[in-house]
Amino acid sequence: MADLVFNLEEVEAVEEAQERSFGLIDTGVYKNAEIVRAVLGKTKKGNNILDVTVKTEDGHEVTVYQAYCVDTKWASGADNKYGYEAWLRFAKVVGIKSFNTFQEAITDADGKPILKKSDQTPIVFNTLKDSVGKKCDVAIQKVFGYYNNEVTEKNEIYDVYAVGSERSDKVASRLKDKEDADYKQAFANGDTNAPEEVEEDVGSLI
Repeated sequence: MADLVFNLEEVEAVEEAQERSFGLIDTGVYKNAEIVRAVLGKTKKGNNILDVTVKTEDGHEVTVYQAYCVDTKWASGADNKYGYEAWLRFAKVVGIKSFNTFQEAITDADGKPILKKSDQTPIVFNTLKDSVGKKCDVAIQKVFGYYNNEVTEKNEIYDVYAVGSERSDKVASRLKDKEDADYKQAFANGDTNAPEEVEEDVGSLI
């Protein structure tokens, strides 16, 4: 078999395309975004959560893990008032009327099933039927955290709105990056000595 020859420019072009098309996105309101899927799952402690994949108008996809907890209480017994209300707003805007799901096998760019590394079986999601392909304006925040002496980044859904809503315009003018409690603690007064083991606020509840 002939040796593979890699063209550096081609490799860089692919990497740039992937960076534009997938992964974290900046804080902002993304108009007329598509809900690719909302996947129903459970946390280790038993709470029902949704992972939501959003595609912006320019084709960038981002998955927000544990975007919503659809339970009124956390496994700890604490009320999930704010989170539950956020889920209800999402359901109303997107038009989710039931928890009916279908089994969705995830494929790569060539249409081949993506397999679990552990046992080489296809990765299958429990996707809410009512979520697929719906359009809305989505406000996304980039959230900075601190874990194991390193700054972390993730995306959260701040809120969703009907396409063209005036509310989304107002939010866009004031939405900013978010710093979680661990980040603030680590950088308080210029101190970067964060605890070695840090649990996320929400993670400690679920």
